[in-house]
Amino acid sequence: MNYHKRVLWFVIIITVSLFTLSFITAYFDIQWKPLRNISILSDILKKKGKKKELIAVVEPAANTTDTLHKKFIDFDLPNRVTAYYADTNNVALKNFVRRLDELKQGKRKKIRIAFLGDSMIEDDFISLTLRRLMQQYFGGYGVGYLPMSSELAGSRTTANIYSSDNWAEANFRNNPNKSALFISGRSFTTDGIAWTAVEDKTAPPSQALGKYLLFGNVASSTVNCNNSNIEVVGKESFNSALLDSSIGNKMKVTVNAGLPVFGVSLEALNGVTVDNFSFRGNSGWEFSKFDSAFLGAIAKNHSYDLIIMQYGVNLFDKSTDEKFDWYYQPMKKSVGRIKASFPGADILLMSCADRAFRYGNEYLTATGMPVIVGMQQKIAYENGIAFYNTFSSMGGDGSMNKWVNDKPALAYKDYMHPNDRGSEVIGKSIYDAIMYEYQKYINKKK
Repeated sequence: MNYHKRVLWFVIIITVSLFTLSFITAYFDIQWKPLRNISILSDILKKKGKKKELIAVVEPAANTTDTLHKKFIDFDLPNRVTAYYADTNNVALKNFVRRLDELKQGKRKKIRIAFLGDSMIEDDFISLTLRRLMQQYFGGYGVGYLPMSSELAGSRTTANIYSSDNWAEANFRNNPNKSALFISGRSFTTDGIAWTAVEDKTAPPSQALGKYLLFGNVASSTVNCNNSNIEVVGKESFNSALLDSSIGNKMKVTVNAGLPVFGVSLEALNGVTVDNFSFRGNSGWEFSKFDSAFLGAIAKNHSYDLIIMQYGVNLFDKSTDEKFDWYYQPMKKSVGRIKASFPGADILLMSCADRAFRYGNEYLTATGMPVIVGMQQKIAYENGIAFYNTFSSMGGDGSMNKWVNDKPALAYKDYMHPNDRGSEVIGKSIYDAIMYEYQKYINKKK
C-alpha cells in the first residue's frame, strides 16, 4: 500500500475543504462561531465595511433657513470643540474661556471642571492629563473629588484612598432607599463611626491644600479632620465645608452616624480643579432622573464652570447593534437637566469613542457607530451645548483596531478602552481643543 499517496490526497482534500469554507464564510459573511476563525484567504480577502453618514439626518426647525447638514459641516473635525455656529470664528465655550482669561489675569480665584463619564475615564484616565495641563497653564493643584470608599482605590495613580469597612454606598445601580446621589452617582452613610483617609498624589506636600467635605442636610454634626473636631451644619440638600487649609496633601476625616456624605475634595485655594466622576457601565441618561432642586443646590454650594459628559461605548451589546432610538430621549433629557440646573456652567458633550468588533476575520469599527455619533451631535445641537468628536479625534473609522495594534499600544485588547497612553492622547486633544477656543477669545478681545 502506497502511504505517500494517502498523505498527499489527505493534504489535497483538507486544503480544498479549507479553501471552500474560507470562500463561503467570507463571501456570505457567516458569523457562526465554529467557522468564524477558519480562513486561509484572510491575507488576500479584505472585508469592506459600509461607510455611513456620521450626521443625523433630520429636518431643520421651521424658523431657520439653514439645514443641520450645513450647520454640522465642520463638526466632524478632530481635536476641536464646536458649538454649531455657521461662522466657525465664533468662540465655543465662551463663558468658560472668558473665566479662564479672568483667572489668568488674577480677576478670579478658582475654576472648577466636572468630568462625567463611564469606565473610559475610570482611574482618572483622560481627566488626569486635562487636569495637569490646565493647572500647569492656569495655576492650581490637587486631585479634586474623591469618594469615601472605592473598590478601585488601589488602581488609581493620582490618589490613595483608605477607609473603614462600615461605609454604606448608594449609587446608580443600587439605591433601594432612593437616596440623593451626587453627580458622581454615589452617596455614603454609616450606622456608626466611619473614617476615610486620602492622599493626593498630584499635590505638593509642602503647599497649602484645601480639604473639603461634601455632605447632605443635617442640623448639626461633629466631624474630625486631621485630628481637629469641627462642627458642620447642612442647611441645604447639598453642602460643601472647608475643613482644613493647612500645608499637606493628606486628609483623614471621621464622621458619625446620621450624616449623609457625598465625598471629599482636595484642591488648591486658587487655580483649576478637575473632578473625575467615573461610573462603570453608565451611559449618561441616568441624570434625567435627578431632582432639579438637588442639582441646583450643588450648583449653588459647589459650583462648576465647565461640565464635560463622556458616554457612548456602553450602548453596544453586540456587534450588530445599529438601532439606539431608546437612548435619544433619555439622554437629551439628561443633558437638558444638567444644563438647566447649572446655568453658570458651559456643557461639553463628548461623542462615543471608537469601538471595534470582530467581523469575519478582522476587527472593524462597530457598524452602529455612525448612528450613535450622529445622535449625540443632534442631542448637543438641540440642547445648545458644545460638542467634541472623540471618534474623529481618535482617527475615525478603524482607529480602535489601530490603537490596539500600535507599538506601543494605545488601547486594550478589549477593543473598547484606551490605555494610559491612549487616554493621555485624548486628554491632550481635549486640552488643545479648549485652548484653541481660548486663543480665539483672546484674539477677539484684542
